[in-house]
Amino acid sequence: MARSIFLFFTVIFLSVFPIVSQATEVNRLLQLVDYVGVDYQKSVSAGKVTNAGEYAEMVEFSATIGMLTQELTDPPAPAILTQQVGRLKQLVEAKAPADQVATLGNNIRAILIKTYGLATAPDHVPDIPHGRQLYQANCSACHGAQGFGDGPLARGLEPQPTNFHDVVRYGKRSLFGLFNTITYGVEGTAMSGFAALTKRERWDLAAYIGQLAVPADAAQRGKAIWQQIKGHPDAVTPGSFTTLSPDDAARAWPGGRDLMAYLRQVPGALFTAAPSPVTYALEKLRASYDAYRQGQGKLAYRDAVTSYLEGFELVEVNLAALDPALKSVTEKAMARYRNSIRKGDALPGITSQYQGLLSLLQQAQSRLEEKSSLTPTAAFVASAIILLREGLEALLVLIALSAFLIKTGRRDAMPYLHYGWISALVLGGITWFVSERILQISGATREVTEGVAALVASATLLFVGFWLHNKTTAAGWQKFIQGSVQSALKGGTLWGLAGLSFITVYREVFETILFYQALWAQADGHSANAVIAGFVAGSLTLVASAWLAIKYSVRLPLQQFFGATGVLLLILSFVFAGKGVAALQEAGKIPQTLIQFPAIDWLGIFPSSEGLLLQSVIVIIAVWLYFKGRHNLPEK
Repeated sequence: MARSIFLFFTVIFLSVFPIVSQATEVNRLLQLVDYVGVDYQKSVSAGKVTNAGEYAEMVEFSATIGMLTQELTDPPAPAILTQQVGRLKQLVEAKAPADQVATLGNNIRAILIKTYGLATAPDHVPDIPHGRQLYQANCSACHGAQGFGDGPLARGLEPQPTNFHDVVRYGKRSLFGLFNTITYGVEGTAMSGFAALTKRERWDLAAYIGQLAVPADAAQRGKAIWQQIKGHPDAVTPGSFTTLSPDDAARAWPGGRDLMAYLRQVPGALFTAAPSPVTYALEKLRASYDAYRQGQGKLAYRDAVTSYLEGFELVEVNLAALDPALKSVTEKAMARYRNSIRKGDALPGITSQYQGLLSLLQQAQSRLEEKSSLTPTAAFVASAIILLREGLEALLVLIALSAFLIKTGRRDAMPYLHYGWISALVLGGITWFVSERILQISGATREVTEGVAALVASATLLFVGFWLHNKTTAAGWQKFIQGSVQSALKGGTLWGLAGLSFITVYREVFETILFYQALWAQADGHSANAVIAGFVAGSLTLVASAWLAIKYSVRLPLQQFFGATGVLLLILSFVFAGKGVAALQEAGKIPQTLIQFPAIDWLGIFPSSEGLLLQSVIVIIAVWLYFKGRHNLPEK
């Protein structure tokens, strides 16, 4: 009973968690690097140890950083990272000046963020008042009501809780470093992680703590600086705001320390609204082009993939509701750019594609920002399309399986089918919860999960379609009837149906949630109500479609029913195969050879030779089945 379900669950988890685990390890590594860079100055001064306990901790952590760096696999740590991590350990052991350790820590942090494409900024305006509430509830017992490290539980702790008003420490600490420390805690100390808080809550808490040491006069000066540079191409971005410390900002911009002081107290000046996915797509596209110009092809390709998966893909449905032609052109241009990067094309060609993409994404940004949000009509249409597009394929599989069980008198087997899709909904909800509160699940992880699930579903549907087609021949039909339905649906087969039901639905659930999150971020007022109305309308449409399909399909004679259902499942196998290959290509896991061929999204047809080759094999099998069936028909 458990073996079939275990197989399907194993496919899902093996495809997701190695990637998620890698992202988690990189974030933990980054948190340790930040911790050493900031706290080393408390343990050493003028080449001498001033705090033996702190220094022992720095030595231990610098060694752990080296070990974790060696364990990175996707991709392996670049030589420059390994070299600088080794240098960090040497500096700590040599009791080097704190500024050298902090500078090297900043360099390592920048390499990690760039190499592994870490998400370094919140997707909302940091809420400092909310952060204050979270601080009082979770941190004040140790760090004190005002953040001076003098809480009632602070006595006897070693090391002592941090004084968040320490100006020296404030100058070396980035908000992203605070966020990681809040998330993971500090091993070997009383500072435990707060992964149970949502990502939004952890960012709000980091924003509150990060502004406690801001001098009032510095913030006033910073406001004037911000008014001068905002909108400039070299101005502060959400990513630089969260990853740079005030000391780093002082080196990056004239008056940068004051500028950072102002933005930490008034983050809404920078985060005027939830960051647009298109803005992120533009940021990663620029990073990709810069990396390619510097000869870093693998990094350029990774950033190009991230630009699409973590940026543009999240608003494709929204843009399609406003300007379908622009959506289609931009999607194809991003695919061409990725593949040109992967093939190592000459820089002039890459530059031309890059400039064209900048223009397309800027057009998309303008269309999506019209009236500051989606219109109610566009929000309704986008919401309904998301549910119908993501749900229809899974629904067709469930309809075919349900009708089959009803038609063959096996209503007692329906619970197995329900176990599958209900489990998929539950696991989808758990996956969303984990991504919100514990781990950051990247777009690449999402696409790999969808791609693997789609290919497994395609293979299973091909097998089931083949089995059903055999029942359309006279001999096959008679053999099926004589063998009885009871023997055709044994325990293992029933759990196989449950597994197919599960994997078909699961591949859609989490992606649907992410698309609705992106849509909701752009909707407000009446548009938000329209999103809900679109979801309801899409749900009702799916339910009505299922009821009508089951009602009328079971009226077909058994032989014709097997034929129609077999054809439907073969078509769905064809669709899933194309979409599975496309998803893995978008995640950068398999090559994509673009050719001149029309794209038909709803049929899973995309202009890549790899996907079309696999679909051609399925078509050949379907044609062979057709002629095989005609050959076996009795002569009249």
